[in-house]
Amino acid sequence: MQTGTQLRLGLGVILTFVVLLGALAWVKTDLIWLQTKTMYDHPLQVHRVIGALYVDVLQIRIQMRGLPLAESEQEIQEILQQIDIFDADAWQQIDILHKHYLGNPKDIDTIATALVQYKTIRAGNFRLMRAGKTAEVISSLRPNGTAGIQVGKTLEYIKVVDDFARNKGDWLFQAATEQKDGLNRQLTVIVTAILLFSLIISYLLLKGIRDPLRHLTTAAEQFRQGKMDSRSGYVSANEFGVLSAAFNDLADTVETQMHINEQAAQLASVMLRETEARAFCRELLKVLVHHTGSQIGAVYLLNPQKTEFEHFESIGLAAGGRAFFSATEPEGEFGAALATGQIQRITDIPGDTRFTFATVGGDFKPREIITIPILLDHETAAVLSLANIRNYDTGAIRLLEDILGILTARMNGVLAYRQIQELVERLDHQNRELNAQKQELVAQSQELVAQSQELTHQNTELEMQKKQLDEANRLKSTFLSNMSHELRTPLNSVIALSGVLSRRLAGTIPEEEYSYLDVIERNGRHLLSLINDILDISRIEAGREKISLRRFSVRAIAGEIVAMLEPQAREKNIALTNLVGDDLPPIHSDPDKCRHILQNLVGNAVKFTEQGQVTITAASESGTIHNKPSEIHISVTDTGIGIAADQLPRIFEEFRQADDSTSRKYGGTGLGLAIAKKYAALLHGSITVESTPGKGSSFTLRLPLTHSPSCEGMDAETMDGGDSDVNIATGQGKCILLVEDSEPSVIQMTDILTGQGYEVRVARNGHEALAQVEKSLPDAVILDLMMPEMDGFEVLRTIRGTEKSARLPVLILTAKHVTREELSFLTGNHIHQLIQKGDVSRARLLAAVAGMVRPCREEPPAPPSRPHRNSRTVRPGNPIVLVVEDDPDNLRTARALLKERYQVIEAENGRAGLEQARRQLPDIILMDIAMPVMDGVQAIEEIRKDDTLRDIPVIAVTSSAMTGDRETILAHGFDAYISKPIDEVLLQKTLHKVLHGNE
Repeated sequence: MQTGTQLRLGLGVILTFVVLLGALAWVKTDLIWLQTKTMYDHPLQVHRVIGALYVDVLQIRIQMRGLPLAESEQEIQEILQQIDIFDADAWQQIDILHKHYLGNPKDIDTIATALVQYKTIRAGNFRLMRAGKTAEVISSLRPNGTAGIQVGKTLEYIKVVDDFARNKGDWLFQAATEQKDGLNRQLTVIVTAILLFSLIISYLLLKGIRDPLRHLTTAAEQFRQGKMDSRSGYVSANEFGVLSAAFNDLADTVETQMHINEQAAQLASVMLRETEARAFCRELLKVLVHHTGSQIGAVYLLNPQKTEFEHFESIGLAAGGRAFFSATEPEGEFGAALATGQIQRITDIPGDTRFTFATVGGDFKPREIITIPILLDHETAAVLSLANIRNYDTGAIRLLEDILGILTARMNGVLAYRQIQELVERLDHQNRELNAQKQELVAQSQELVAQSQELTHQNTELEMQKKQLDEANRLKSTFLSNMSHELRTPLNSVIALSGVLSRRLAGTIPEEEYSYLDVIERNGRHLLSLINDILDISRIEAGREKISLRRFSVRAIAGEIVAMLEPQAREKNIALTNLVGDDLPPIHSDPDKCRHILQNLVGNAVKFTEQGQVTITAASESGTIHNKPSEIHISVTDTGIGIAADQLPRIFEEFRQADDSTSRKYGGTGLGLAIAKKYAALLHGSITVESTPGKGSSFTLRLPLTHSPSCEGMDAETMDGGDSDVNIATGQGKCILLVEDSEPSVIQMTDILTGQGYEVRVARNGHEALAQVEKSLPDAVILDLMMPEMDGFEVLRTIRGTEKSARLPVLILTAKHVTREELSFLTGNHIHQLIQKGDVSRARLLAAVAGMVRPCREEPPAPPSRPHRNSRTVRPGNPIVLVVEDDPDNLRTARALLKERYQVIEAENGRAGLEQARRQLPDIILMDIAMPVMDGVQAIEEIRKDDTLRDIPVIAVTSSAMTGDRETILAHGFDAYISKPIDEVLLQKTLHKVLHGNE
């Protein structure tokens, strides 16, 4: 019987007894409950009611005895009320007895009749008392009186019922005792039976488990001690019999494997003894033939041409069987082995087969053939073949499979050694040839040394030329900056004073002379435009041009340009039309550069059109082909002179026009289209042109609807697309969190920021930074990207993912090269700015930080102001303006522009300006930057140190217009910036804003 069946049978018997025990307990418990309930409902309840009834009857008798003794009517009524209460309670007890009494119901009726009769007697006594017959009432209440006798009868009837209840209770108690005794006897019998059956089943089960375990344990211990032929003698159909058989199979397998391992170890030792290929193969075949029981063994090697496997060594093989086998067209038993690279067996070869194979045995027909390929770099380098007149046993097959790896490695080593030997022989021959060539190489090497020295000299010259070019570029930038200053200074006087004269002399001089002023101002502004073009092209070529991105309307830009150039078109009697529709989507790009491009295109169209019209159109193109982004096409079409086809490639070159006659007739420097083309490229767009001489031209500007800034060819500091003209205010009350793990960078940043008044908190890693942000939110964060544990990208992602810090300004300061994907992640997380560590300067850093913490961003070109500087109350009347300027013409110009609204005092250099400021205490100062004795930067430093002057606002007035000049000047503490030539409207607007804090 199966062990599982035995367990189930024993458990089933025990469970049957348990169920029987439970059923018996349930039945007996139910009987006990019924008896208990009966005892509660009758003897107990009846006994309680009888007790209450006794009390009611006795209380009525007591109250009746007190009735004749009552002295007042009130006492009589109280006694009667008490009698009624006890009488009512007695009848309630009678009702309860009817429900619970198990005896003869007539016993209850007798009590009820007695109570009625007693009530009738009480009523008669009450009437006698009212009639004054108190003696008769007292006589009736005596024990031998009418009322006394009736009370005695009633109590006797009650006692009959009480005795029955007592007898019934005794009977129920005796029945419960008998039930208890019977239940105890039954439980004792059942529990004893369960224990006996459990002991019997346990004994049988233990005996059925202990015997096979003893057999298995003995066999396993003997096997462990090295007796490999030890087996378990227990045989049965149950689970332990199956386990015993499995143990014996395992022991057989282990014994076989150990025997195979011993054979494999012998083979390995034989293979390791020999290194020469032929001796190795001979010894290998001897051992394999012996251990596998083979009659024939052979080794074939791939020839150097890799076309055939040639016979190398064999045992038991006749000369006729030592043929070669093709390696390119596998045949015979070699075919499958070469194709799969695995051991192949041809088994159960019939003796009378009509088919023959090109086997290693020739006409010998073995019962089984084994082919073993030896692989080298996934190619078969050798083949080992064994043949047997009988089928191989599983031990031989497993032996071959186990040693295949070792055999392959050792055979490859032997073959490699053979190749090395052959190579050594060839190298020896080649060395002799090389010695002969050595003399020739010595002569050639001497010639190469001479050439190397010449190349070194040329490289030195090239390095010197590179340094000269770098210096030339630096001098070029310096020259352009100086040229800007020198040219703008006189232009300031020309444009500004001509405008003043134009307003003041209107109607006071002849019209012809008055028109000269327009000519002066127009040509001055034209000259300024040429200077700006030269500076623009220089910035673009130097890679310093920045992009400021925001969303704007193309129609609005076109409308501004049409309004600007319409007077010129009207003067030439040509139509200038804006046909850009309202349905165009807004474009995300640089509006200033887009305006510059269109102004050049439309200005050229107006200039080169003598009659007809100039139109501006635009259309959008969806980007659905080849993942091309959506674009907007803006076309400027004219009916002008046109451009010849051979001249079209030249028009976008710098300082070039279609031909010299065009330049002589229409003027211009040839920079407008060159700048437009370069600006279009910066905005990831392009400009194309179609033209027919004598009929007109059409220039088309193509721009992506959404500009995606990349990290290539773009200033990293302007990726935020915002205005860089930041007012460098003190950082008083502003807290900056610096996240940086480099101590030198921490020292540098902390020194710059604390010197400007900022409170700086430092976090050395990303986790510390997030903890500080969670604890107390700073005004801004300066974040390094490359940090241990948690880098800056993860910190930025966490900051933006938390509602509390989602809008926290973040400035990225890093030394790593930012890839296009990383830059896309940074812009997508709305960083304020990205600055390379190597490019950090105090002014640039402070400008960037001030841009983060200031309440709002001001739009260019309105100069930023610092109203808090002017804590002084502006004096009544015309405010005093101190103009510090070394150029007399510029002084005269400033005086002419200001004297109508302001009191003007002058100084020719910074030192004189300081003295004037201390004496006059002006309301505001206009300060030139480049001056002798003391320049404007030195002067404002002295002003900010002087307690009496530090609150006076100072506006910088300069001719410097290179990129970065504005930020550098503002970083020195100026409250606003105005470039020369001075625009009167901008000057008045800036003065009013700085003085009064509004436009």
